[in-house]
Amino acid sequence: MTNFLPKVFIAALLSTVVGAHSYAASPAGKSCPVFSPVMSLSLGDIYADAQGSVPNEAVVHKNRDLTAGVDVFMRYLEKALDNPDARPGESSAACAYGNFATWAKAGALTTEPKPFSREGAAKRSEYLIGINILALKFKAAGFTMDPNMLAWLRSLNRANTLSYERGTNRGNLRIWSAAAAALYALIERDVDALNFQDRVWREAMEAIHDDGTIDVEMARSHRALIYHMFSLSATLVLRSAREALGYWGTSQDNGRLRRLADNIGRTLCDQHEMERAAKAVQEIPGDWAYRVPIGYGADLLNSDWSRCGRPKADLSDPTSGGDARRSAQMLRWFAQHAGTQRSTR
Repeated sequence: MTNFLPKVFIAALLSTVVGAHSYAASPAGKSCPVFSPVMSLSLGDIYADAQGSVPNEAVVHKNRDLTAGVDVFMRYLEKALDNPDARPGESSAACAYGNFATWAKAGALTTEPKPFSREGAAKRSEYLIGINILALKFKAAGFTMDPNMLAWLRSLNRANTLSYERGTNRGNLRIWSAAAAALYALIERDVDALNFQDRVWREAMEAIHDDGTIDVEMARSHRALIYHMFSLSATLVLRSAREALGYWGTSQDNGRLRRLADNIGRTLCDQHEMERAAKAVQEIPGDWAYRVPIGYGADLLNSDWSRCGRPKADLSDPTSGGDARRSAQMLRWFAQHAGTQRSTR
């Protein structure tokens, strides 16, 4: 498959890459950073309150140090693959592919720490969105997933799906896990992944009330707005992956998503209604909360998002697959070429 993504969407990810442990020669003779595989994530719980709304900044910073090895690996690959010239033989893309192969062969992130780290498992699930998108971007650029890569992706994704199938979480993390499952099903067909993402899609649609609120996210106190945005973001990635698989939403689904997006836009302009419902002053998010909605869901964003939000937010979504608009465009290409189109109902 050739690189079909147009040159107009050039990722603006990182001007420098740090944390590489050594350098090797790339096929074009340029230096290629080599990122040592990170085998497990043992992280501290970041929230200090029962509502999960007050981050412990000391723990957040410590966790950031502990995940730095994954972050620099992901960001290098994202930058390389968001280059419109990415293809086999191009130095940065070839270097990225070699590092991906190294992490796959090592089974990176598949070792469970002892004791079990809930925050580490959640962070690995978050990274899995980006890892799956990177695998699809390799395919889009003309690379092939070798057996080690497929086995690694299979191990990560099946463990993630099983964890959320058994868990009780019905918030945005479960929707993100379904998005990962749908993306994985694009890499190689997996019946369990297909069934899980479809089941969670239905749950997500049913959870959106007529006023665009979601009970489990409204319970997040002063971060209720932020977590409604996270839930919308997860659902938008899931929607794009589902369409690429040939699952097309109904008018009812689209209406529910629009009500969720409208509620967020309304709250960005005036927080009083949500503050009364959540019984807390709302935290206003930064650019990071707009990347996926703008990149994947511009069709749902009303004028409130432009007037009161951040319409010019940087769409580079580090460690989540790279430039959100380019990622969404890639999935639209897959959707246009889906073998079998089916309705979600």
